[in-house]
Formats: sequence, C-alpha cells, structure tokens
Amino acid sequence: MGEICDSKISDITKEVLVEILSKNPSQSLDKAKLLFNCIFGKRFADEIDKNGILRYNSLSGPEVNIKYFGVLYENAPQSGIYENFSLVLFPDNKETPEELLLCYGIGTGGITDDAEWLGTPWIKRSIELLLKLVKRENLNVEKTEIFVKDDITDEYTEIPDSIKIKLGNFSSYPNLWNKYGKYLPSVCVIKPDDNGVKAFLNHLLLYAKFRNWPLKKQFQEILDSQLFPSIIRLWRSYPSIDELSTYLLHRNYIILQGPPGTGKTYSAKRIAENLKNSSKITGYEIIQFHASVSYEDFVEGIKPDTNSNQLIFKEHKGPLLECINKAQVAQNEGKGYLLIIDEINRGDLAKILGEAIFLFEPKEERYIKLKSGIEIKMPRNFYVIGTMNTADRTIAILDFAIRRRFAFIDVWPSREELEKILDEKKVDEETKKFALKLYNEIENIFYKYATDDELHLQPGHTYFIANSKDELKNKLKYEIAPLLREYLAEGRLALAKNEILAFIKEALEEEV
Repeated sequence: MGEICDSKISDITKEVLVEILSKNPSQSLDKAKLLFNCIFGKRFADEIDKNGILRYNSLSGPEVNIKYFGVLYENAPQSGIYENFSLVLFPDNKETPEELLLCYGIGTGGITDDAEWLGTPWIKRSIELLLKLVKRENLNVEKTEIFVKDDITDEYTEIPDSIKIKLGNFSSYPNLWNKYGKYLPSVCVIKPDDNGVKAFLNHLLLYAKFRNWPLKKQFQEILDSQLFPSIIRLWRSYPSIDELSTYLLHRNYIILQGPPGTGKTYSAKRIAENLKNSSKITGYEIIQFHASVSYEDFVEGIKPDTNSNQLIFKEHKGPLLECINKAQVAQNEGKGYLLIIDEINRGDLAKILGEAIFLFEPKEERYIKLKSGIEIKMPRNFYVIGTMNTADRTIAILDFAIRRRFAFIDVWPSREELEKILDEKKVDEETKKFALKLYNEIENIFYKYATDDELHLQPGHTYFIANSKDELKNKLKYEIAPLLREYLAEGRLALAKNEILAFIKEALEEEV
C-alpha cells in the first residue's frame, strides 16, 4: 500500500482515533477538523460545522447510549437521525476501550439521495477490495475478521453471527448490533496505532472518492498512484504457470475459463511445455470441441476405411482412448500424458463423454466397460486441461456432473501480462504506451460499470498486442470496437453504454 501519509498526518490521525476511543466528542471533532484541513484544505474544513460532515453524537431519549464518530455527507443534519452513506467509527464498550469498529454505514433514516450511485458496481467492488487489502497487510486487529455485505444498500439484514463472534471486543457488544447491525455494509476492527491509522485514512480517501470531495495534491496522488492501483491489483490476478502445473498434477482435470483474448489456450500450451520440460509428462495432444463432435469422435466408434476399395467400416479409437493408452505407456517411465481440449464447452459434453464421464474422478483408477465391450482404466497419470470462453452465451452450460469432476480456474484480462508480452516482443515505447492506455481505459470502464456477470465480457489483453500503433488502431477498429458494439446491441453492459461509446469514439479519432 505504500506510505499513506507523512509523520505529521499520521500523528494527527492517531490523535483522532485516541479521542474517539476515549469517547471525547469535542476533542475528537477538533482533531478531525485539523485532519480534514490537512487532507482536504482549509476552505473545505471551514465548512464542516455548517454542513454536518463531522459528527460525534450519542442517541438521545430512552435509547441505549452508543457513542459513534461519523463522517457524513454535505448538508447532513448536525444532530438526530441522518440518512445516506457514511464512514463511521464505534469505540468498544469495555470499561477502558481498546478497539474501534471501522465501518461504512447507512444512516438510520435510510438511503435516499445516495441510492443511485451506491448501486454502481465499482462502489461495492472497491469496498470489498479495500477490506481485502486491510486484511492482507494486517492493518486490522490480529485474529479479527472483515466483512462486506453482498448488497451494500441492504438496510434489513443483520451482520452474520459468524462474523460478529470474530470481531474482537465487538463480539460482546449486543446493543450496537441490535441498533446498528443492519445499517453497516462493512466492518473491520482496528486499534489507534500505525496500522489503524493506515486503515482509517484509506477508508477516508476512498469515501472522498465516492463523494468527489476535493483532495490536496499530496493525497490525490496517494489515491491515484497508491491506493487505487493497489486495489485494482487485488481485483483479479493472472494464474502462475508453475502453480497451475503443480495443481494439475494434483487435481488431474482442470478447465481454464475466462473472457476472449486472455490467453487460455496459450496458457494451456505453456503448462504442457512446462510439464514436458520438467519430465512430468512424455507429451501432450491438443484437440478442439465444436457442436458436431460426438461420442464416436472422442471416445470410440466405427468409421469407413478410406484406404479400402470397398465400403468397409472399422473400429475407431478417439483421442480419449489414444491418450489414455499413451498415459499407460508413460507410466513405465514414471511420467504422465496430457490432453488439451480447446473450447471444451462448445460441445455437448454429456453426449460426447457418455458413460466415460465415470472415469473422470481425480486420483482414482476407475474401470469401465464401453459400448463396444472394451474395458478401460483411467490411469492416475492422465491429465486434461480444458479451455472455456465465458463470454459466449450461445454455448452449452456445463452440467453439475462435469463441474464436479473438473477444477475451474479463472483467467482474467491482465495489464501485467500485456506489459510483459509487449516487452518480450520488444514493441517500441510509443506503441506500448498506446496499448497500455487503451487497455487501462477499457479495464476502468468494466471495473466501474460492469456487473459481476458482465465482467467476462471484457476484451482480454491479447487484443491489445501489436507491433505498431497502426496495427493497434486497426485491431481497435476492426476487432475491439465491433465486439463492444455487439455487446451493447444485445442489451448487455447497459450501465457502461455511454462510457464505451465515448471510449470508441475518442480512441478511433486519436491521431496515429
């Protein structure tokens, strides 16, 4: 995550957290105003008292007194019930409080003005990744849990009990959960130390981004060059060939799935070569499934003998049986054999495999008698890699019997992979810069506006590989733009429509 702030800001933030923990309203607000002055500037900080952005209030009347510190929205009420999305800190209920519950929250008045932008996919996505970053860098209290609701606008569902019991001192704070549990979309536990300072400031900067609050240059750069890139890197990782090779040897049958252009087939070949070079397999074979592939093509059947002058049919062994035989031979050398099935879900797997589906049980040498009466055994040293394009809705959906037997590994578009490939191809700097610019713009659109189901429509990084800027412009014009327009014509990526059209127009008009 890098250094979020200098020592002065760190000290001020720590003082804010200490005052909140001490349940000191006036001191916590005064320190927070000073912090806001440092991060957002004097003009913004001076308006805080007028618009209710900072609050430290307890419930009034007969309600249980629960202290909280809130960073709210402009023109929020300075006391009483408030609405919309906020950033909230609760001190624990111990006699001498030690921990703070750091949350994004919803006012008990519900969501009104914020409903539309909170429904944009990138908001929840960013919160999830921020919490993941907090957990990975150990910024929360040791052995405590983090949590983000599936729907951050949900005002009706309580925080799960399985999470509450893993929230440190807050596991025994029933009054807080009874009153606010359903209004907290995310939770993590921090202390007023260096780690807690980083966790809080990152929550605050992300909240400022949500609300488009102005940041001082230093903090805008932190947000743009440190925090958000760190979040994006955690979003989707590209699988390691070494790790996949090791996993295949353990699991036997895997499927690489992802959007078009992510290098799934290329990765499968690299795994095969990796295993061959390390003497784990004697060799491999590549086939491709399509709608007309049958059981007789893949497993066994009869076919006419084209070498005969008469119409004679003879037994035909498909790639499955041939590769199984090669695996059995490879056992004598202590090695295995690999079959790569490209576009595995383009065929009707239930019909293609038939009774042979019984054989596909990892680490089991299962026997089966085929339709011809031949008995075969599935050796443990036989491996299968399938590749699957998740963007094509016309292909058959794999049934549960298939899914249970294969491990599915996501292969997402990757900026790092693109940059690595361009460097390996020794592409000139101007072309490389243009390719990365186009890729980043597409990725940002999908990050912000694509639903989870639509992420598999993002054009993969191989679409942006070119030897010159002219070649890349042609790929944009004749491959990427038509693909995106087709998605829009089908009614997909509705939230991203205007952004995609603007990207296409701007990119195509850019001078070469």
